[in-house]
Amino acid sequence: MAHKVLTAMALWCLMINTKEIAACISAERDALVAFNASIKDPQGRLNSWQGDNCCNWSGVRCSRKTGHVTQLNLGEYSLKGKLNPSLAGLTHLVYLNLSQNDFGGVSIPEFIGSFSVLRNLDLSNASFGGTVPHQLGNLSRLSYFDHFDLSSSGSHVLTMDNFHWVSKLTSLRYLDLSWLYLAASSDWLHAVNMLPMLLVLHLNDASLPATDLNYLPRVNFSTLTQLDLNIGFGTSALSELDMSSCGLSGRIPDELGKLTSLKLVGLADNKLEGAIPRSVNRLCKLVHLDFSGNLLSGDIRKAAMILLPCMKQLEILNLADNELTGNISGWFEQMGSLRVLDLSKNSLSGAIPGSMGELSSLKYLDISFNSFVGTLSEHHFSNLSRLETLVLASNQLKIVTKPGWMPPFQLKELGLYGCLIGPEFPSWLQSQSRIEMIDLGSAGIRGVLPEWIWNFSSSITSLNVSTNNITGKLPTSLEQLKMLTTLNMRHNQLEGSIPHLPASIQVLDLSHNYLSGLLPQSFGNKELRYLLLSHNFLTGAIPTDLCNMVSMEVIDISNNNLSGELPNCWNKDANLYIIDFSSNNLCGEIPSTLGSLSSLITLDLSKNNLSGMLPTSLKSCNRLMFLDVGENNLSGNIPKWIGDGLQALVLLSLGSNQFSGKIPEELSQLHALQYLDFSNNKLSGPVPHFLGNLTGMHLGNSEWDTTPFIEFKVYGVPGAYFSVYTDHVELTYKGQRLIFTRYYLLKSIDLSANKLTCEIPSELGLLSALLSLNLSRNRIEGSIPDELGRMKNLESLDLSWNDLSGSIPQSMTSMEFLSFLNLSYNALSGKIPSEHQFVTFAEESFLGNVNLCGPQLSRICLADKSKHQESPLSRICLANNSKHQNQKLHQHFDILTYLFMLLGFASGFSAVLFILLSSATARKAYIHLTDAALHNAYLLTLRRT
Repeated sequence: MAHKVLTAMALWCLMINTKEIAACISAERDALVAFNASIKDPQGRLNSWQGDNCCNWSGVRCSRKTGHVTQLNLGEYSLKGKLNPSLAGLTHLVYLNLSQNDFGGVSIPEFIGSFSVLRNLDLSNASFGGTVPHQLGNLSRLSYFDHFDLSSSGSHVLTMDNFHWVSKLTSLRYLDLSWLYLAASSDWLHAVNMLPMLLVLHLNDASLPATDLNYLPRVNFSTLTQLDLNIGFGTSALSELDMSSCGLSGRIPDELGKLTSLKLVGLADNKLEGAIPRSVNRLCKLVHLDFSGNLLSGDIRKAAMILLPCMKQLEILNLADNELTGNISGWFEQMGSLRVLDLSKNSLSGAIPGSMGELSSLKYLDISFNSFVGTLSEHHFSNLSRLETLVLASNQLKIVTKPGWMPPFQLKELGLYGCLIGPEFPSWLQSQSRIEMIDLGSAGIRGVLPEWIWNFSSSITSLNVSTNNITGKLPTSLEQLKMLTTLNMRHNQLEGSIPHLPASIQVLDLSHNYLSGLLPQSFGNKELRYLLLSHNFLTGAIPTDLCNMVSMEVIDISNNNLSGELPNCWNKDANLYIIDFSSNNLCGEIPSTLGSLSSLITLDLSKNNLSGMLPTSLKSCNRLMFLDVGENNLSGNIPKWIGDGLQALVLLSLGSNQFSGKIPEELSQLHALQYLDFSNNKLSGPVPHFLGNLTGMHLGNSEWDTTPFIEFKVYGVPGAYFSVYTDHVELTYKGQRLIFTRYYLLKSIDLSANKLTCEIPSELGLLSALLSLNLSRNRIEGSIPDELGRMKNLESLDLSWNDLSGSIPQSMTSMEFLSFLNLSYNALSGKIPSEHQFVTFAEESFLGNVNLCGPQLSRICLADKSKHQESPLSRICLANNSKHQNQKLHQHFDILTYLFMLLGFASGFSAVLFILLSSATARKAYIHLTDAALHNAYLLTLRRT
């Protein structure tokens, strides 16, 4: 019987396999041929597309019954070009996969929306660009076993202007829109909420707009099992919920507690606020909880009491970068299952409990950037045998261990910046042979570093011992640290020369030391990104080798004794952002090849001996924000191309040079400008009216109100970034020469010590955000315009040593923040205002104005007889004003009189001296006369005595 059954089954299978299969439809074959002809196939994956039966072609599948093409699977074929519209003829497609190709940023074809029976669509990582067509909303049959994937991780950006069409895909069960730009899709949550069968949703890094989690009364994802960067409240089957970097706001909804199957919750990097909801205590299966990077507040002790009773399986707890307060005593030690704990960047306080040492499962601990206090000893680390990362930086902690202590752990990363460890370098570090990153900056370490620090760990990649009192020299063995990429020893007392460096070095910061000798002429490693050697005593020329460092981003060798000319070999392929050669003895002209550095943001060549004119090539540096060439010997006119080509400038300093001519009107295009210094030059012509058009100095201009100062930071030990460069500027402010490192906070114009003429333009009153204005030591005439009173934020005003006349405007009393005023040595007249801040100004603010009166000058003003009657003082002031030019002429006459008297005396004395030298008779007569006069004087003295 069994034999007969087997025979029957064999005959049945034979009949099936020999049954005729329907041939390929000719129209669909032609559509595929047209597609093949228009596409580029560099790997020859479509070479099999030959013959009549397209059903046998690579990536093509047909229906056995009808012969229609139902599947087109061209994923990872590396195809290039555009999709031929002929594909629209494949009307029976059920499966379409075009992922992992390169379509060059073209838009997704609208005809894909006509595949009415399509159930699976994958366009991921195919280099599509533009806006996703709404026609894709017609694909109503996309269902459970298939997925709709538009994710993009290439250089081309896909956008969606709304989410409404997604709501039409009611059969959809898998949706991936990761890496799309969805900032304009404010309806995303509402649309996704209308997909009742959705199981998996990925919106990873999709630039979602800010979304209040509570704005929908109910989110109906009853079947959702996996959610990445979205919200799934209302489904008890959900095991993973990741909404990081999603732009979410408001409070965390209480409905989160209904998701009792959750093992992972990620709400990091949003704008969530308020306390952690009590409903979270129902999530007993939770293994991973990440609420970092939000605005969560409240007492962390209360939050812990919510989490602890139930979450016995919790291994990862990340509450970093919030606004949590309180201390960690009483609950910290109860989280025995934790492997990762990050509480950094909060406002936590109090002492660290000794029971921290009982967390034996802990591998990663970061409590940096809080306000913890107290002393830590060996007891705090007693059972942390699995610890690999320890970050306690930026607290008020002191670490004291016994000599010879051997830690139970082998660290890979140690961050103790700001903790008191010194004065000696911690000897227990010698036991950490696997360590890779060490941050002991500002740790109170003094003296010479031990020799073993340079060879105890072959795996060390980053060493930060900045801001200590370390002495001695850098060892020649430094070159042997083959893995070292970051060395930060700034702000110490190192001496000697710079030795050969490891080939692996990428960040070198030896600034603010006492290093001397020649600047190395080769740095070897082409991967060097940050070279920071400022504030030392290095000599020699700037090496041309720097021009070849195509990976270099920041060069700061300012405040040394470097000499010679600037290299003229800069490479257009370089990626330089910062060049700071200021405060050296460099000479020659500014090299033209600097203009090839199109990425340049900061160029500081101030305080050198540079000469010549600004090279025209600099106009190509259109990203330049900070240009400082002050205190050199540069000459010529201020170039017009600065206004035409450098419109990103925030700071422009050309002060203390030899520039001449008028200030070009093209500078009015510098709408980002917030600091302008043309002082101590030979500029002439009127003070420009267009200065009022510099909108970067206007209040309420949100585009420039928050322009950041330029600061470069380097990643160090987790929880600690350290700054490698911060822009700075030296300027005259409130009569003093000061250095500012955050120049965007000081909006300033300084045109002092030039030859500017005419009147102060009233348009300056438009600069309502200006903090400092200096027009002193020019030849400016006329009166002080009333419009200056509109500069409500002005703190410093210097108009001294000009030819200003008239009275001090009453409108200036409304300048509430004015704390420095210098109007001295002009021809101002009338009464000095006595309201508001004017009562704080001393005599020095008004000296040299003989017709000013008021208590500040101890000069009494005559009271007005009536409101409409001119006072004697007014008549005197008016008369004096009318004689102002005559007084100037009299002053010039007196000077000439003294000059001619001196010339006459010199001429007479020279004539007598000439006669005495040339005539012996005259010399004898002069001597005889002198002797007789002296004898008579002697006899007269005797008689009187």
